[in-house]
Amino acid sequence: MMHLLLLFSLFLPAIVAHTDVLGNDTAFVYNGFNNTAAPLLVGAASVRSGAVHVTNHSERLIGRTYYPQRVAVKRNGSVTSFHTSFVFAIVPHPRNGGGDGLCFVMTPDTELHGAIATQYLGLVNTTSDGQSYNHIFAVEFDTIQSIGVEDKDSNHVGIDLNSVKSVQATPAGSWEGNNTFRELSLKSGHNIRAWIDYDAASKRLDITLAEPRAPRKPEKPLLTRKNLDLDSILEDEMYVGFSASTGSSPLVEDHYVLAWSFAAGGASLPPLDVSLLPSFYQKQNKFTRSATFVGVVVAAVLILLVGLGLATFWWLKRMDFIDIPEKWELEYWPHRFSYRRLRVATKGFGDERLLGCGGFGRVYRGVLPSSGEEIAVKSITKDCSEGLKEFISELSSLGRLQHRNLVPLRGWCRKGKRLFIVYDYMPNGSLDKALPGLGWEQRYRVLKGVAAGLLYLHEMWEKRVVHRDIKSSNVLLDAELDGRLGDFGLARLYDHDENPATTRVVGTLGYIAPELLYSGKATPASDVYSFGVVLMEVACGRKPVDPAREDHEAVMVDWVWELYGQERLEEAVDPRLKGDYDVEEVGRVLRLGLFCCHPQAEKRLNIRHVLQILEGEAPLPVLSMPSFNSSVLGNTPRSGFFSLASTSDSKDSKNSGIDGFTKSSSRSPLALEKETSALL
Repeated sequence: MMHLLLLFSLFLPAIVAHTDVLGNDTAFVYNGFNNTAAPLLVGAASVRSGAVHVTNHSERLIGRTYYPQRVAVKRNGSVTSFHTSFVFAIVPHPRNGGGDGLCFVMTPDTELHGAIATQYLGLVNTTSDGQSYNHIFAVEFDTIQSIGVEDKDSNHVGIDLNSVKSVQATPAGSWEGNNTFRELSLKSGHNIRAWIDYDAASKRLDITLAEPRAPRKPEKPLLTRKNLDLDSILEDEMYVGFSASTGSSPLVEDHYVLAWSFAAGGASLPPLDVSLLPSFYQKQNKFTRSATFVGVVVAAVLILLVGLGLATFWWLKRMDFIDIPEKWELEYWPHRFSYRRLRVATKGFGDERLLGCGGFGRVYRGVLPSSGEEIAVKSITKDCSEGLKEFISELSSLGRLQHRNLVPLRGWCRKGKRLFIVYDYMPNGSLDKALPGLGWEQRYRVLKGVAAGLLYLHEMWEKRVVHRDIKSSNVLLDAELDGRLGDFGLARLYDHDENPATTRVVGTLGYIAPELLYSGKATPASDVYSFGVVLMEVACGRKPVDPAREDHEAVMVDWVWELYGQERLEEAVDPRLKGDYDVEEVGRVLRLGLFCCHPQAEKRLNIRHVLQILEGEAPLPVLSMPSFNSSVLGNTPRSGFFSLASTSDSKDSKNSGIDGFTKSSSRSPLALEKETSALL
């Protein structure tokens, strides 16, 4: 029977009623949705199975849906009363923790204005959050506790005024009578009904929650805000609707709006018909329940048969909370975390705290119970028993690195043969995942920050640090979207006058300097090569190696060299920027990337010179084509020598077409080669 009801709901037309009372008062109702009668859809929003699917469970999505017309919410300069009721569902993906949440919203227009996902719910970004020009009123249904925006917990309802830092919030739930409170899990997958009522005379806002099939609206609101003056927040006419966002995996979930009614001014709120609404709750099927029952029975029998083994297992599990450091570890104690502290901070290294996996282990988000600070904990999967003392000695030294463009290394922990490295948590994730959503100004600022951090490692600390694995996924973005170079687990220290001691090739395909393939020795020049790849990756918006592309485009460095030689460098620019970029800066970044990726290490710029060029303090030297392929996939000889070169950056390149990318030179290849060598 349930299947028949759900099938019927798919064809149920979205019933929309619109009335005008006293000229400006508005009322409408959607008792379901379909493609022929749907509200305005923005971003990831779509119509699915009789509901508005505001976001699916992909990473870092923003979705919005609005009533198609602006609604008059003021009369004679003052906000009028308004009321809304809706049914929503938040469904976390199986095995994921869920995030970030849904909100009812009033905005002056439908544009995103640079809004970002995650804890910002697709409403604002780190710069616009809290600004009075937003004119945003929202009621959030938040499923993640984000320290950076002062969330109370991971299941709350809050009132947001121009900011995602709620002026008032409370755990989600409903009142039965006046004394019995029942908690509601926002991300249970079940349908939830909400009412939002604003009384203009008393300036009182009430928010109420209940199950959709509750016989009546609860008498006691979940959240009440008195003396709430919205006159300065709302404009005369506003769009009303919903916004939702997802975080980075595994903090993703589906957000649905199943039915919605609204009234403003003197209009009455149209009733909702919730009897035939679909359900997106993910139930276990019969086979799964049977398998679970059999598994429980078998497990119970095994437990009875291996009582002694259970006691041994309990003892070993308890030992996880006992830290007995060896004597040599005490030498590095200031940067040592206890295993128990990290286990508590990461909730037992559970999957809901997993941020990602890399070649050397998993990374978990943690919250230190004593201070509430967020941390990132890398669990090294490699057996670290060999050379462990020397490795920890280096980590403790690296813990003293202090620079605004480096991810702070907080410390380390050892448990048997396992090693954990602790960093500060970066709320906006890694550059490779955030890149599609960044504008050119943000990208350029990130590049300058990473160059500054790398200069500190190479030249400004007491020991020279070679990173050895610079790539976009190791560039992390803090709350202000500033770039920070992270993951020093592979770094090796050596004095300025010494040669590197390492000989094993370590790095990531597409970022490895050619000379590492035969020497195995990491140097500052090999770091510069990797940074050059990142420069081009940010400008081009693509991966360094992409087998899905045609053969001549598969390796990004070779492809950019080819475009440069053909005076078509502008074709390398990320089309997602849609022409909204500084021509001079993009051209500078692409040509500087080629300079850094010169196949001959001695002809690369040092990182100090690179930063000066990015800051506009030094001109870009003449760039000539190398005589052989720079790809790490094989040094295939090129035919001939290209004499195309670039002059210094033009100060009026914004008006000079492709001159910001390439310029031909009338000098001979030999002269260009000599000039480049002299400058380097």
